[in-house]
Amino acid sequence: MKTILYKQLLWLLLLIAGLVSCSKDDDDAVKTDKVTLLSFGPSGSKPGEKIGFIGTNLNKVTAIVLKGATVEAAAFSEQTADHIIITVPQETEKGVVTLKAPEGDIVSKTVLNLNVPVTITMVPASAAKGATITIKGTFVNWVTRVTFGNDDAAVTEFVSKTVTDLVLKGPATATTGTLVFSTDSITPMDIESENPLVIE
Repeated sequence: MKTILYKQLLWLLLLIAGLVSCSKDDDDAVKTDKVTLLSFGPSGSKPGEKIGFIGTNLNKVTAIVLKGATVEAAAFSEQTADHIIITVPQETEKGVVTLKAPEGDIVSKTVLNLNVPVTITMVPASAAKGATITIKGTFVNWVTRVTFGNDDAAVTEFVSKTVTDLVLKGPATATTGTLVFSTDSITPMDIESENPLVIE
């Protein structure tokens, strides 16, 4: 009974509550054995939650590639000809979705965006200008910009990003002060560090 209710709720969410729509490449594709992606969602999901993909011949899909993570068919929660359900990996970032199929890749026309609870847990006490700095937190791979006091001292390219570690080089124009971390999830945020970074 719970499974039936869950499926009905998922379909309702997909069709009503924030469904991400993808344009059909060809109206005749539904009548063929081509793999097609019609929609996915619900939008606003968080890493670790389930999302669904609706289309045709989805039973042929061997993997779903998200930005930052890949879910193999063996890890799908459900897979039928008309839908697939997966759990969103923690490493997922904002980006298009690619379905892997024998006939080739099917790439979504819209991006998957999530509602991500980014937190900053550690900023170094000090750093030299131009030095490599490691910031720690949760879902810091969603940080798109770090501002060192003013827009002239901002970083938008990073040495590396993971769910827990953000590595960057401090700009030459950086001065002592708090850092502002800008994120790019469904609800963009600016998070200011609790303590200042002393530039030596």
